[in-house]
Amino acid sequence: MQNEIELKLQSTPATLQKVVTSRYVRKLKAGKTVSQNLVCTYFDTPRHTLRQAGITLCIRRDGDGYEQTIKAPVTEPTGLTATREWRGRVPFNMPCVEAIEDRELRAILKQGKRDKRLVPMFTTDVERRTVPLKIDGSKHALALDIGTISAKDGNCHEPIAGVELELHNGDATAMLDLALELNESLDLTLGRRSNAERGYALARPALRPRARKASKITLDPQMTVGDAFYRIKDGALKHLYANEMPVSEGRPEAIHQARVAIRRIRAALRAFKRVLPYDKRKAFNGEFRWFQQRLSHARDWHVFIDETLPTIKAAHPDRHEAITRLRKIALAERQRATRDVTDIFESRRYTRLMLQLERWLATPYEVLDRSAIDQPVADFAVEVIGKTLRDFLIDTRPLFRMTGEDLHNLRKRGKKARYASEFFSGLWPESITRPFLRQMENIQDSLGIINDASVARQLVVVTRPGLLDAQTVWLVQDWSATQIKDRVKQTQRHWRRFQQATPFAVQPVE
Repeated sequence: MQNEIELKLQSTPATLQKVVTSRYVRKLKAGKTVSQNLVCTYFDTPRHTLRQAGITLCIRRDGDGYEQTIKAPVTEPTGLTATREWRGRVPFNMPCVEAIEDRELRAILKQGKRDKRLVPMFTTDVERRTVPLKIDGSKHALALDIGTISAKDGNCHEPIAGVELELHNGDATAMLDLALELNESLDLTLGRRSNAERGYALARPALRPRARKASKITLDPQMTVGDAFYRIKDGALKHLYANEMPVSEGRPEAIHQARVAIRRIRAALRAFKRVLPYDKRKAFNGEFRWFQQRLSHARDWHVFIDETLPTIKAAHPDRHEAITRLRKIALAERQRATRDVTDIFESRRYTRLMLQLERWLATPYEVLDRSAIDQPVADFAVEVIGKTLRDFLIDTRPLFRMTGEDLHNLRKRGKKARYASEFFSGLWPESITRPFLRQMENIQDSLGIINDASVARQLVVVTRPGLLDAQTVWLVQDWSATQIKDRVKQTQRHWRRFQQATPFAVQPVE
C-alpha cells in the first residue's frame, strides 16, 4: 500500500508533446524516458458499489502480465489529487479480491448478496511516456498520456490527452511550481476529473458533472482561526471545481454556481483579511473580481430569458411579436456571452490564477499571520460577523427612499454579511442560526429580484442600435420600473423586521 499525490493537466496532444520536450522539463530530467502502452480495464458491481464508496479497481495489462490496482481517496493537499493505492500482480484480466490484504477494503468489494459481481465498466488505452524529474531535492515523475476511454462494448469513446505530475518523495508544492512554469508558455488547463470519473460518466451519462450548490461548512468551536480558514477555503474551492466542467459545456445553472463560488472565495479572503497578508489578499481578490465580472454578462442574459421575458409576456400578451423578436435577440446575446465564459474557464489566465492560489495556500505559515493562526475561532467569528452586519445596516433609511445605486450597494453589503454569517454559523446551534439566516436569505432574494429588474433595463439599452425599436425598449423599461417599485414595497416590511432582529453571534459559543 502507498499514497499517491498527483497534479493533472490537460490540453491538445500537440501541446502536450511540447511539455515533455520543453526546456524546463529537460533541465529537471533525472533519468531515461520510458514509453509504454497501457490498457486498463475498470471493474465495479452493476450497482456501482465501488464508485459509491469512492474506490476504483482496474486491471492493467503490463507487458506479458496483469497488475491489479485499487485506489481510495485520502485528504489531499490543496489543488492536488491524493489517493491510497494497493497494487499486486494477478494471473488474469479479472479482479482477485482474495489477494487484497486490507480487511475493510476486501469487505467492501465482497458486500451484498445480489450485487457482489465485479464486471467490466470501461477501458482506457493510452500511450504513456514517463519522465523522471528532480526538483530541489524532491523526486517526481511526469507522465504524458495520449489515448482513449471506451465504454459500452467499445461503442462510446472519449480522447485522453493529459499530463500527470506525480510526487515520489519530497515537497508536493514543487509540482505546482512546475505547472506554473509550464503554463507560462503552453495552453494548459487543470484536469480535475480522473480517468475513472470520466469513464463512469461515459458508461452512464447521468453521472456527467452537473451544476452543484455549495456544501454546508461545518466548524467546531475547538478549531483555531487557521483551521477555520482552511475549512472555509476548501469548501469554496470545491464548489468552484465542481462547476468547472458544466460551465465548459455552457450550462446556465453552472455559470450561476461558479459566480457564487467565486463570491464565496472573495468573501473568505475578506472575512479573514485581518490575518492574511495584504498584498496577496488584494491581488487574488482583484483577479477573482475580474472573472466574476466576466461571468455576470452571461448570467444576466440567462435570467432575462428564463425569468424576465416570461413575466413581461404574461403582463403584455398583446405585444407577442415584439417580445418574440426580443427573445430571438436575447438568445443570440446569451450564446455569445456563454461562449465567452467557456473560453475564460479554458484560458491560461484562469489556470494560472488557480495554480497560484493553490501554491500560496499550500504553505500555511506564508498565508496566515503567525500570531493569529493558533487563536480560537469563536471570538474571531463574533468579530467578523458583527463587522459585516454593522456595515450592512449602516443605512437606516426605508428602502423606498433609496436610489437604484443605494439598493445595489445594500445588496452587495448584504452578501458580505450573509456569507460571513453562513461561514461561521456552524459554531452555534442550528436552532439559533436558522431563523436569522433565513431572514437574510429572504432579503437577499428580494434585493436580487430588484437587481434583475434593473439589469433587464440596462440590457435593452446597451443592445446594438437598430435591433430593437423604441417601443420595445420602453416596454421593458416600464416593466422594470413597476417591478422595482412593487418589490421594494413588499421587501420593506422584512427589512424593518431584520433591522430590529438580534444576531445569533451575540450569544456565546458553547
